[in-house]
Amino acid sequence: MKPLNKIPLRLRLTFLTALVLTGICVLLTISSIFNAHHIYAVPAEGHLTPSPLNPAISTPPDAHSIGPFHSETPSNDFTFTSMVYMFIMIVLGTVSSYIVAGKALRPVADLSKRIESIDENKLFQQIEGFDTNDEVARLAASFNQMIVKLEKSFNHQKRFAANAAHELRTPLSGMIANIEVLQLDEKPTVQEYKEVLEDAYANAQRMITLVNDLLKLNSVFHADRCIHFNVKEMFNSLISALSESCTVHNIRIVNNIPDIMAFGEQALLQRAFFNLVENAVKYNKSNGEVVVSSAQHDDFDVIIVRDTGIGIPEDELENIFEPLYRVDTSRSRELGGSGLGLSIVKTIIEKHNGNVFIQSEIGSFSEVTVMLPKN
Repeated sequence: MKPLNKIPLRLRLTFLTALVLTGICVLLTISSIFNAHHIYAVPAEGHLTPSPLNPAISTPPDAHSIGPFHSETPSNDFTFTSMVYMFIMIVLGTVSSYIVAGKALRPVADLSKRIESIDENKLFQQIEGFDTNDEVARLAASFNQMIVKLEKSFNHQKRFAANAAHELRTPLSGMIANIEVLQLDEKPTVQEYKEVLEDAYANAQRMITLVNDLLKLNSVFHADRCIHFNVKEMFNSLISALSESCTVHNIRIVNNIPDIMAFGEQALLQRAFFNLVENAVKYNKSNGEVVVSSAQHDDFDVIIVRDTGIGIPEDELENIFEPLYRVDTSRSRELGGSGLGLSIVKTIIEKHNGNVFIQSEIGSFSEVTVMLPKN
């Protein structure tokens, strides 16, 4: 069948139909010739005797004298005629198949031409005019769905590039502005030099943090490093690492997770849950609370991080996991966030074939739910 793949679909369908039609015609012709020779054969001479009642009618003198009914001269004309008709039927059937296949495949050709007409200036143009309920209409619908996904992906990449450029430009602009101010001063003091250097160092650290977080987004997942580890102990260590930040903001973290085991690359998962708890502390209210809980199912574990923080607007929830996306830009920078924390969380959880969801209410709470498969 591989050579057939190199010829147009219309010719392929015609060829296959012609093969089936030829087989059927040959079988029918052979069957009709065979039946004609045995059913409509002329009795042979000498095997019948005259009847006493009617001498013109020959009857067998006894059972033993009955011979087979056959013609000693086969009907060559009938055989030849049948073969000619068979050949004509095959030719007519093949031509009809070619015409019918062309009409049946015309919507496919139209769809192909419509797709070929799409260029870089109208890359996300959808295909319209296929309102039937056949395979071609479903193919057009699938193509339109792919276009929607591509458009969403392109817009996502454009936003990411714009946000990344903005995040990198901000500290660089600050450094350049401070240096230019220092250059305008004819006799800058040592203290002024020191302030400019400190500001440049802080901005450089901020850029390093951003670059490191970008690298973490593309970190390699090592399936051979996946192990079973105690979730409660992991969160206890995370809470201990965030104790200073909790003290500054007067936040209480409650670990309600029992002694359960999770399966995965522990270092990556620890990083993901650290980001979740750290965000819950950063964007919480003074004297607030962060509660970590869990639930177990047959095939997966559920871990929930809920805070009593400022909340997230409903129209922002869809974009909250995008890289470098910020709900409150000024506050995020003030708290030292790079805008990649939740993106890293989503990337790590999806590498473990899990899912992450978020619910929130402005001024009330935010709740992140992580689902991880047990194996």
